[in-house]
Amino acid sequence: MPKVFFISAGQNDIKKEPSIKNTKNMYLNYGALLLSTIIKKAGFDVTLIHGHFKKPIQFINELIDLKITDSTQPIFISIPSFYALSWTKEITKLLKEKVNNKIYVGGRWIIDNRPDLLKKELDFVDGIITDLGENKILKYLTGKEDNNNYSNLPLDYTLLYERELFQPSIEISRGCGMGCSFCQEKNIKLEDLKPAKSIVSEYNKLLLNDSLNEMTPYFECSMFKPTKEWLNELINEREKNNSLFSWRTESRVDSINSNLIPLLAKAGLKVIDLGLESASIIQLHRMKKKEYKPEVYLKKASDFIKECHDNNIKTKINIMLYAGENEETINETKQWLREHNDYIYGVSVGVVSAFGWDCNKKEFIAELESYGATVCEEKSILGVTNFHLSNELNYDKSIKIAKEISNEFMSMDNYFYLKSFSYYPRNYSKKEFLADINQY
Repeated sequence: MPKVFFISAGQNDIKKEPSIKNTKNMYLNYGALLLSTIIKKAGFDVTLIHGHFKKPIQFINELIDLKITDSTQPIFISIPSFYALSWTKEITKLLKEKVNNKIYVGGRWIIDNRPDLLKKELDFVDGIITDLGENKILKYLTGKEDNNNYSNLPLDYTLLYERELFQPSIEISRGCGMGCSFCQEKNIKLEDLKPAKSIVSEYNKLLLNDSLNEMTPYFECSMFKPTKEWLNELINEREKNNSLFSWRTESRVDSINSNLIPLLAKAGLKVIDLGLESASIIQLHRMKKKEYKPEVYLKKASDFIKECHDNNIKTKINIMLYAGENEETINETKQWLREHNDYIYGVSVGVVSAFGWDCNKKEFIAELESYGATVCEEKSILGVTNFHLSNELNYDKSIKIAKEISNEFMSMDNYFYLKSFSYYPRNYSKKEFLADINQY
């Protein structure tokens, strides 16, 4: 049977600066791996290959080396974000020229409920697979409807090209629903966590016993909100199976009760990405982080990161420079970070963007403009609108400040640890990293 090629689109456009620090990232498209697993389960031979930051002309030659020209099956492409759109345009043109199979693309966030607009951008694509695609993709191969439930289907890492280089991901829940204005899942209900037994079983199946860096899975979710019962189940399953791996996840600073942190540590949590976003009262209001009063929110954040530190859990704080930002609001956030510097392992700082088709983000852009932001046309791309945050803080200055804050609160050693824990190739050493940094 001819092989099915599944491609995770690479990027020409990069969210942060195109430095060696960022282009070494190997982001696992675990949604594409799930779809590839579904295809394999139906009896097809399939390979998932990631474009990463390779040039399309380089990538097409790799596909040819992998015998894509021998396949008559449809080619599937997952587009993770609008940053991958220009790359997808190029690769689909090359595929039609050199292979000429049917090409189908998907990607929940880039479709943005407007597959018609995406299709207009991709002249060489034969169809758009909307929504999650889990019960749709097999129809393109078999012609039959698929009503199976794949909610707990373990990912088959053997389908992943260069699988040994990836740090694995395990999807443990979907949704968030907390209403933060900048979040694409603000209105999607938070699902229950995957059973602990399934998580441990999934890890044991994907584990490679090799000489590369330890496999440390990312528990993928938009908001991690465990219960005491779930954590005890995970602790018991890990001990019962002698599966004492270290893992990482992300959450809001106010979604986990601090008294659960000792259990989290016992369950193997080593790194947690926490969405503080800001320590400025007015900015927290603007972001609609309103479940608690901002003062209460910041107190919860303070208690949480101190408890994590006491339990040897490394915290990476995520900060968002938002519309209306100025020297005063930034100093409020920096002061809070300085007061908690002893408890923070790293800080990542981003600048707010509006994602999606223009017709779908008008309200959000208008809201940001009401706080003093203006669109920065010259630094925007299709699907990604960037901003001058205020009269005081243009786009370039905000990017510069974001980098300065991150550098102040995260050493190069800590940066490499966090990256290698989840994103860098498992064969990439610190010595190589430092050599690359010094070269550039």
